[in-house]
Amino acid sequence: MADTSENSPEDGTDCNGAEPMGRFEIPELPSGRTLRFILLSTWDDPHFIGLNTIEVFAANGQRPEIERVETNAKESFGPLESLMYEHGRWPCTDPQRMWTARCDGMTEPVYIIITLKEDECIAMIRVWNYDQSRVYALRGVRDLRIELDGQPIFQGEISCAFTSNSDVHPMGDTILFTTDEAILEKIAENDVCLVDDEVVTSSLDLFAIDPDTRVTNSPSTTSLTSAIVHRPSTGDRKKLRSASRGAPEERVTGAIAEMSVERPSVAPVVDVERDVSELPSVKVLHMELTENWGSPDCIGLTGLQFLGPKGVMLDATGCQITASAASETAQRLLNGRNLTRNRDDMWLISFAPNGPPPRITVTFPEPVPLIDVPCFQRGIAIGKQRETRIHLKAGICVWNYNASPEMSYAGVRSAQLYVNGKPIMGSILLRKAPGYVYFDFVQDIAFNKCILFRPLSRPNTRSINGFIYQLQLLSTWGDEFYIGLNGIEFYDHQDQLIKVHPQNLAAFPESVNILPTVNGDPRTSENLIDGVNDTASASHMWLTPVLPNRYARIFVIFDLPTYVSQIRIYNYRKTPERGVRHITISVDDLIVFSGEVPPSSQEKTALLAVSLRE
Repeated sequence: MADTSENSPEDGTDCNGAEPMGRFEIPELPSGRTLRFILLSTWDDPHFIGLNTIEVFAANGQRPEIERVETNAKESFGPLESLMYEHGRWPCTDPQRMWTARCDGMTEPVYIIITLKEDECIAMIRVWNYDQSRVYALRGVRDLRIELDGQPIFQGEISCAFTSNSDVHPMGDTILFTTDEAILEKIAENDVCLVDDEVVTSSLDLFAIDPDTRVTNSPSTTSLTSAIVHRPSTGDRKKLRSASRGAPEERVTGAIAEMSVERPSVAPVVDVERDVSELPSVKVLHMELTENWGSPDCIGLTGLQFLGPKGVMLDATGCQITASAASETAQRLLNGRNLTRNRDDMWLISFAPNGPPPRITVTFPEPVPLIDVPCFQRGIAIGKQRETRIHLKAGICVWNYNASPEMSYAGVRSAQLYVNGKPIMGSILLRKAPGYVYFDFVQDIAFNKCILFRPLSRPNTRSINGFIYQLQLLSTWGDEFYIGLNGIEFYDHQDQLIKVHPQNLAAFPESVNILPTVNGDPRTSENLIDGVNDTASASHMWLTPVLPNRYARIFVIFDLPTYVSQIRIYNYRKTPERGVRHITISVDDLIVFSGEVPPSSQEKTALLAVSLRE
């Protein structure tokens, strides 16, 4: 719920000259017909004030019918009616579909009056703030007062919209006028935005939803099916569907599989392989944590798993794990719940950079031989074996600390491994966890081949380097349900094309195949890197649904810092309106580009070349 404390400026007036209002209690199910939204102040824009969308729910769980919407603003931009939620139209970042007004020079605050067709008991109001971009988000409303038939029902602070990029809080502020569970359940049945954070961010939950099942995690959670029930079908199913993928369970596994594969590095080689005959079988493994990613006073991990003979996962139930500190919680590292942001499933201790390094000790029930065996490549594909055979020796799988984007800096950066008391090469380099669960952030370390933690010699280049390159797809060129691209290309510091393998790629959502009504559509995420980019063929494109409250994302993940001088983005061509319009590119949490991708046409694929040279 929005903050109802007083947030007026120190001088007692807002930017529009309105007097602040004292504290009051939010009423229970207020009844009336005329809602008045008084926009008292902005987040920092002295000239304009705006909103994205307003949602109103009555006590019957339905959105009441609107008779008219009006405002006292002398100069405004965007249709006023666009403020009211329309089924199938999500809050967006397109300024032509939002509403803003000039607030400077007004003798009274800007207000919006919504007149309902009849008296209603108001149960919930959700306000989506102005969200064109991080800069223009400051035009959003900060202090808001709501009146119903002249009586105040709310006054408080509305979140600035760019806080939604934290992946923790939703972009809309929800104001509840009841705690009656029966009413909230009725609202949940009609509110497609009430998708629980874990349901959306967990690929396992997202893909496991069956067309005939509902998400019932909580009364405030609706089903993904109802969220997409009015989504139009895409493409000719007879043309697009491939061969049947089997039973529903098999289809779920296949869809999940596209999300999680191990990621070998394509960066300059700094890993060292030693003769396996030099290493004994592993009975006791020590892991000494020598450095974190920047947190001043703590260090931690999310999970560990072990690869034994034939590259199979060892049963951790037979292993004993202790730690130099917080041994009672070290067992969490072996609980198997690794794709999580729940800190109760993680291990975290205090850390002093100049003090003795913390140590984790794992004792195996039987020695694990370090032998070279063929195995299936593991999977960003959760639960799937890809048809690629590799040689993988015994090793350790690490999920770094992942409680939040901020707390991910408590994750381990460098560690020293000891086998039976003897060190394996030098310190190894671990990748920082992302702080969310849009892909499997596991990092595999073979005992005979360690990624050494040594300073990389910087090449003669101004290219940016990093572990995780993220593309946030913020809006389309007109389509409200789907967004897509033809392809992406990464170029290194010598302007040579980097071969991005499926193991390096993750997309969220993976593709339109996550939808319960779609099966076998060829427009999967792997098409982004198949090299066929200037094409009108759907089999070489990627398309994914637009989910409520979420941006589509593409991740390119490396196990070593990788220099990239340029990223080329080929926009979606089959239906140009579904192409990406606004995009943001970040490297290890740092935004390096924000701009617009030109639209494709039926005859030509649009290309955006983004230079990452400093």
